[in-house]
Amino acid sequence: QLLHSGTVRPGCLPRAMKRGRDDAHPAVSEAGVSGERHHEDEVLRDTLQAAVDASVEAAGRRGEEERARLLTEATAAAAKVTAEAAATKIEAEATRVQAQEMRRAVEQDRAALQAERASMEEAHTFQTTKIVLDVGGHKFTTSRQTLTS
Repeated sequence: QLLHSGTVRPGCLPRAMKRGRDDAHPAVSEAGVSGERHHEDEVLRDTLQAAVDASVEAAGRRGEEERARLLTEATAAAAKVTAEAAATKIEAEATRVQAQEMRRAVEQDRAALQAERASMEEAHTFQTTKIVLDVGGHKFTTSRQTLTS
């Protein structure tokens, strides 16, 4: 529309003049709009970058808080399991001692039973030994224990 000399061709007005703009030169007008858009784009980009940075930072904080919470829970659970294990170990030791005492008692009872059994067998043998008595032609059978008691 403009000639190289800066004059307007006959019958052609610059776009800026047709729209009623103050700036008569379209190249200057387009450069101004382009500069405004570039500035708006930079502002928008900076705003978006700040929002992304804030979101990432918040997510990082939430992640750290969650990590700390989970670590605390894991530490508490580990302490609980350790305490339960120690209690179970103490109970197992007490049960082992109790089992040993019961085993000793059973062995003592068994030894007493064996001694009683031997005594009973001896008494039985002593009672089954028969003595035949001949009294006036009559024969009587008795045990040695009966005669000595």
